[in-house]
Amino acid sequence: MMFKRKKYRTYLYFALVIIAACNPQKDPEHTKFAPVKNNIYYLKELNTAQIQALDKNKTVILIPGGIIEEHGPYLPTFADGYWNEKLTDTIAKALSQQNWNVMIFPTIPLGNSGANDIGGKYSFPGTYAVRYETLRNIFMDLATEFGEQGFKNIFIIHSHGAPNHQRALDQAADFFNETYKGKMINLMGIADLQFTWFDASNAKQQEQQDGMKMHGGMSETSSMLYLVPHLVDTNYKLSNSFAGKDMQELITIAKEPNWKGYFGSEKIASIAYGQEAWKLNSGDCLKYVFDILNNKINIDTVPRFADVMKQSTPDVELDNLSLKEENRRKAIQAEWLKKNK
Repeated sequence: MMFKRKKYRTYLYFALVIIAACNPQKDPEHTKFAPVKNNIYYLKELNTAQIQALDKNKTVILIPGGIIEEHGPYLPTFADGYWNEKLTDTIAKALSQQNWNVMIFPTIPLGNSGANDIGGKYSFPGTYAVRYETLRNIFMDLATEFGEQGFKNIFIIHSHGAPNHQRALDQAADFFNETYKGKMINLMGIADLQFTWFDASNAKQQEQQDGMKMHGGMSETSSMLYLVPHLVDTNYKLSNSFAGKDMQELITIAKEPNWKGYFGSEKIASIAYGQEAWKLNSGDCLKYVFDILNNKINIDTVPRFADVMKQSTPDVELDNLSLKEENRRKAIQAEWLKKNK
């Protein structure tokens, strides 16, 4: 009896191996951007011949990003990234329908200055940021690679509300445009798009309970309920409110020992609000993409979020403090490198 069981297990093992070989698992990142036409390409899957064959003047490169950043106890750390990936997918499909080739770069999960910086809590579980100049250098390096290969149209899809983050991406894009005479656009660095991020038609009506929209809160929680509901902790319905009417009040809240990593009132979030916000946001983004590609607007004349934020004294002070902390960390790294050449 024992022999028969052992023999049966052996046959079962080999059967399972054969089944697994005949039915390989799909790459989860591939399924995120399932192509609808043959002119949507995933850079990680292409070989050199396929890349060289692309018409550089009719190809748009999309570079999705997403900072790994604390969003409190109810939302995932990659909240910004999930939104950026969804927008990338939406833009890719729209462009392909207008006979553009679309090449999607793998998502870059790096960003600058988490919301925890607002309270001066530079080390916070869930935030794994890179320095301002690191982020800028990464995208300048990519801009150089694409520019040297003759690509002309690039959109960075990397929404995140820190001015220094958007400023770094703006500078990388400016470098490409001036050096290689193309169009590299930090899409969510456009003031109009960043300021209305996560907004539905009744956004103003929610401010009484949610306060100033900043991080987490009703609008971002609603967005995650719509995009990735399985990643939202259902206890958000019982969450405490951390609402403030302006930036100075939010700074005071973020400095409190019991601050949970978000602002606003997450418990009033809804899928319906998130769905409407997504429809409005993505529609606005698509309009900018096509207007830029079709030369209907000059991107140099469009107000930038990072520039507008220079008018806010509290935000300028926060940016400077974040840079000071980054320089402290840079000095520690430099000292180690000096000793370990």
